[in-house]
Amino acid sequence: MQKLEQLQRKIKNAEDIQSIVRTMKVMAAVEITQFERSVDSINNYHNTLELALQAVLKQSFSEVQPFITTDRHASTGLIIMGSGQALCGPFDESILAYTVEKTEKEILESSHILVLGERLAAYMEQRNLRPDQIFQMPGSVSGINAMVLELLSAIEEWQSSQNVKTVKMFYHEPLSRKGYEPVTQNLLPLNRAWLNRLVNKEWPTNNIPAFTIDSRKLFMSLLRQYFFESLYRAVAQSLTAEYSSRLSAMQRAEVKIDERLHDLNKEYTQQRQRSITGELLDIMAGFEAVVSREGS
Repeated sequence: MQKLEQLQRKIKNAEDIQSIVRTMKVMAAVEITQFERSVDSINNYHNTLELALQAVLKQSFSEVQPFITTDRHASTGLIIMGSGQALCGPFDESILAYTVEKTEKEILESSHILVLGERLAAYMEQRNLRPDQIFQMPGSVSGINAMVLELLSAIEEWQSSQNVKTVKMFYHEPLSRKGYEPVTQNLLPLNRAWLNRLVNKEWPTNNIPAFTIDSRKLFMSLLRQYFFESLYRAVAQSLTAEYSSRLSAMQRAEVKIDERLHDLNKEYTQQRQRSITGELLDIMAGFEAVVSREGS
């Protein structure tokens, strides 16, 4: 009987875990949808921002010159995005390995580094890499905006006090089907080919917008918006990849739990049947003993 009680407890525990896993699956799926929608929205904003930059650059391309060049004495800033929570596989190890692979050792060791995710920061410390600042990854779309503003402030501090002219982001990008892949994007210096394409691109109407404010101030404002949308997209994509990885982990866990429950229920049924059979045999043996005594 003790065996049956133990099996019942194991089945109850497995069912509780199964319920938790299913809840986490639903939550992850909901968050993924929200992150994907935020990426779509920021992509639409990017198209509008490109039009604004195109209008300014067609009239005053010289404003961009300081942002498309660098010098060998300037510093480099790295923004590396990891996970905000556990249960997402080798997410942090993957992006760190990719960063090390894509960055020269001397540059990596001398760079200013911003890390998103405490787990990633712990892995970096194991490699003797000391980030300037560690940020907690937001857990929902509502937290991305504040995170990006903090990153913008840190970049501006780099530029003003550390002579940082090159800024690179390393993060995971979700794949169209399953999984993710590490990618890198340069924030600074600006992509000259992209800017030239904007300047040479035909304006969609017959009238190019005019502006009366100082062209440099306007360009700097648009540049800040460009940094904002680039950082926002990277954070949202990294979160999409993280939650997709977590969803896959929950799906695998659910399969394992289902298999475990099947085995436990099967064992419980067999054990219960053996117990019932044993009780019936005892009753029959007792009955036969009584009949035998009465017959004698």
